[in-house]
Amino acid sequence: MLNAQISKLLTTRAVWILALGALALGTVASGQAHRPDATLDELVVEVQAMRAEMNQAAAASIRAQLLVGRLQMEDQRIAGLVRELDAVQADLAANAQVRAESAGKLKSLEEGVIGATSDVREDADKQLAAARAAAQQTDRRQQLLKQRESALARELQEEQARWQDINARLETFEQSIPVRR
Repeated sequence: MLNAQISKLLTTRAVWILALGALALGTVASGQAHRPDATLDELVVEVQAMRAEMNQAAAASIRAQLLVGRLQMEDQRIAGLVRELDAVQADLAANAQVRAESAGKLKSLEEGVIGATSDVREDADKQLAAARAAAQQTDRRQQLLKQRESALARELQEEQARWQDINARLETFEQSIPVRR
């Protein structure tokens, strides 16, 4: 008898729990039933928005790659100009040394011509003329090297300005990219 009463009580409780569960489920289901399903037009609009965003991201990626490529090319140009400028400066230093040696030789030949006798004087004059021609050629080379150095220095400044411009554009582009978390 006690078992029958407990069994009846448990059954009554189970019925109540099931009823409340069904009521809650019905409320949730009715709330969902009131929400309209996404229409095909809304889905098409969302897909188009996603496609536009993907196109925008692809374009931004291409633009970034182009800027990085340009920056690398400028780096290579600058490195080449620096090497060429270094070579010209080394040539200038070597030519200056040759010029100094030539000037010393020329001075000693001029002194030798002044004190030379008439027999030796003709040969000394020929050597002096050759030394003067070599000195003039060294001077012309020095001038050409200085002009080349100046031209390279200007070109290097222009390339460095381009590099800075591209780098600034890359930084601006980087700052325009929204940070996603």
